[in-house]
Amino acid sequence: MPFLEIRGLSRRFPGVEALSAVDLDAGLAEVHALVGANGAGKSTLINILAGVLPASRGEIRLGGAPFRPESPRAAQAQGVSTVYQELSLIPQRSVAENIFLGREPANRLGVVDRKRLHGGTRELLERYHLPLEAEAQVEDLSVAQQQLVEIARALSLDARILILDEPTAVLSLHEQDNLFAIIAKLRTAGLLILYVSHRLDEIFTVADRVTVLRDGRKVATLDTSETSRAELVRLMIGHEVRDRLPLPEIADDRPLLEVTYRSERGQSTFALRRGEILGIAGFVGAGRSHLARALVGVGEEGEVDLAILGQRRRLRSPAEAIDEGLLYVTEDRKREGLFANLSVLANTTAAALPLFSRAGLLRAQAERERAGAMLQSLRLIAQSLDVPVSELSGGNQQKVVLGRVLMRTPKILVCDEPTRGVDVGAKDEIYGILTGLAAAGVGIIVISSEVKELLMLTHRILVMRDRVIVATLETPATSEDEVLLAATGAAQADSRRSGTLPRRPGGSGPLPERSVSRSATT
Repeated sequence: MPFLEIRGLSRRFPGVEALSAVDLDAGLAEVHALVGANGAGKSTLINILAGVLPASRGEIRLGGAPFRPESPRAAQAQGVSTVYQELSLIPQRSVAENIFLGREPANRLGVVDRKRLHGGTRELLERYHLPLEAEAQVEDLSVAQQQLVEIARALSLDARILILDEPTAVLSLHEQDNLFAIIAKLRTAGLLILYVSHRLDEIFTVADRVTVLRDGRKVATLDTSETSRAELVRLMIGHEVRDRLPLPEIADDRPLLEVTYRSERGQSTFALRRGEILGIAGFVGAGRSHLARALVGVGEEGEVDLAILGQRRRLRSPAEAIDEGLLYVTEDRKREGLFANLSVLANTTAAALPLFSRAGLLRAQAERERAGAMLQSLRLIAQSLDVPVSELSGGNQQKVVLGRVLMRTPKILVCDEPTRGVDVGAKDEIYGILTGLAAAGVGIIVISSEVKELLMLTHRILVMRDRVIVATLETPATSEDEVLLAATGAAQADSRRSGTLPRRPGGSGPLPERSVSRSATT
């Protein structure tokens, strides 16, 4: 019998039904994933289970008993604990103090018994194989270790259901592997783990079954061993996802942007044309983001030479870059791309306030109308322009960042990881925005860690290694293997050892010479 039973669960907000008649069953010793695009209802569902929101209609049963928590504390008392993506620890306290915060063991005088506190913490950590020290200060831990503290706190409440909300969003690959191993041990210990993630590849690593939500409704529940990533994507967004987008033709071969980039390892040159989407690939540390920042005036003196439409330009700051029509979308929208405490409106118009000013006074109505029209064209989902941008989903926050740069009508747009932290539905919409801009003649540079994304979205791909462009590849004629060979340097090493160009994986002929050159000029 299922331990968790949900029947006809619905939740209505003013003007919208966020969850509609959802049914779901899940058992102990199971990892059950929840996936869906922005607005699918994932957050609403887990917030009802966590006692944050009440249901409008429907029934939930745990182990056959009715479950209708009126608060997070009530949910925890009945064995449901949630670990959210945003951590809620006290950095200046120890691991033990954070785990048992508000529940510290005390002696007869009411003073915290630290021996029992640390002993109980060590017992908990050993029982669930969590690699933490009870006495360690939380501020000295990595983000991955802090997340384990959150998990330990949830387990200390005798959780039978553990909800993990986007648990790998800020973890490295090694840290992800450690987390997956711990999840497997928790599953073996008999917990039901509800795993919410937009990263579909890891769903197949960690989950037994997956439930797909779309527009507040349950679409399907599937065994992960009997489905595929493509099928999940189709169910989530309602249509097939193509391996390559139909890109606009590049009508003008004359360079829009010409770049000479210098580093301690060498010099690289490249050009960008009107309507072209140019990808930049490479591993962490290859220098992709450093190059992007140098293009918009955040770099060392003499690091970059630029020509825009044949005219030499010397950009000393992002403000000067904006004035030239060269705009940048950062990879870290939370720390560098958004004013989290300000409204959607303020974030959208932050770089365009002179457009709405007259005699030094802001024309608020014009600002609101222009921002509203821009965000409507980007299909932003928000209650109003006045809500804090921090309340939006990751995909909608990214649309606000894009809306801000589009307010300045860019000639050249540099996007660093434009789809990081967003689900497949929001990715599809962002791809549509970028291809639409290219069709209008904007030159676009896209930096991405996902090679498949670059193969789908770009006309050409530059590959970087050690702050040098080592390959320039025509996207329709290349492959993921070829990009990775260039990024790792394997192509060069093989050619030096053998005296010939390396073979393509699968024996389909030699790699073209451009893929193994030390630098590339276009």
